[in-house]
Amino acid sequence: MWRIKTYHAGYDVTLGCLAAIIVLAPKLIALGLIGLLVMVVIGMRKKLLQFKLDKVAIVLVALYLLYVIYALFTRHSNEAFGYFEKKLSLIVFPILLSFRLKQRILFKRAVYLFLIAVFILLFSSIVHSTQCYLHGGGFSCFLASIFSYQHHPTYTAVFLYFAMAVLIYGKIKHFIRAWIMYVGIAILFIASLMCLSLSGLLILLASVGLLALLLIRRLIGARWMYISILFMPILLYGIIISVPQLEGEWTNATWYANEFAKNPTGFFKGKDYPFSGTEVRLAMWTASSDVLMQYPLGVGTGNVDEVLSGKLRGMNLPNLAAQNYNPHNQYLQTGVEIGLIGIVLLCFICFASIVKGIRAKNWLLVAISANLAINMLFESMLQRQSGIVFYCFIICLLINQVQNPSQQLAED
Repeated sequence: MWRIKTYHAGYDVTLGCLAAIIVLAPKLIALGLIGLLVMVVIGMRKKLLQFKLDKVAIVLVALYLLYVIYALFTRHSNEAFGYFEKKLSLIVFPILLSFRLKQRILFKRAVYLFLIAVFILLFSSIVHSTQCYLHGGGFSCFLASIFSYQHHPTYTAVFLYFAMAVLIYGKIKHFIRAWIMYVGIAILFIASLMCLSLSGLLILLASVGLLALLLIRRLIGARWMYISILFMPILLYGIIISVPQLEGEWTNATWYANEFAKNPTGFFKGKDYPFSGTEVRLAMWTASSDVLMQYPLGVGTGNVDEVLSGKLRGMNLPNLAAQNYNPHNQYLQTGVEIGLIGIVLLCFICFASIVKGIRAKNWLLVAISANLAINMLFESMLQRQSGIVFYCFIICLLINQVQNPSQQLAED
């Protein structure tokens, strides 16, 4: 029995170290994968793991294979081959994490290590921002990309969001104390606001609203929850306009969106470069949508920059074309690369994961899958290692640890 407990502890720690590496040192991810592979080999030899591919894992692998197939149509072989390495998470994690434990464990050590890594990341951000402030940088040193200098602010917001979710998980499973959860969530919430990621802020506020509605239902009944739903948008809007940074982001985004809706074809005429972040997104979304309609089967792996640059020059935006920005939308990014079938696969991954999480009452899986689905509307979340590695790792881990409720819980 002690050998089983030792293996469970080692497997738990290995996953926690892998999560910590993704957060703090993504360039060392190979070390984490080697550690996971070793634990899988040991677990299979000791007959403590069983292999079972889930549908979501199969679709993730299919998505990777689709990129490989579409590389046959590339005009940029170096870029296409680079995709094979960047997208390896689509095949590595679904396979390795399909070797699942025969007994349920709480992953306490993995939770602790992940939380420690996130708070180390925050401490590093605060030190960096403080140094900037002391050298005359002003309050802006504590916001956006200066605060989140290690990762793009949207990816940092994902880490913070999931850290809040696992704090709640730890409290529910009775291995994290209530005061630690409340203090931790307060710190992470403030840090999320400091990242100034619009999609991150929307997800955070929506999650707070949903939790508030569930609490109302539990305390005073479903009728009051339905009444609260009517007033929730007003309350959320009030919160947005009462916080200067949120209000600025919201006003900026809605103004540009309204102006663009009035005249999409003439919106960029006469505008001087450089553009604001919102203008860049609107331009990239427009160009990507046009390319997708022109090539519904995709343009091929590695050809996106060339095709989008040509489209932007056709829109009389040569300066923007020279930047080689991605579409800032993963659905459009995937659609332009590998066609509408790629978008269908992405949607299936998110939808199936959410459904599986709801059925199993695995709210961590629901939270991270919904987070991915929403964030992909605003960023090409699977183009950077910070995104594709983290999402594939967490989603595959949570899916493959959805256990039969009657299965024995191992002592850990």
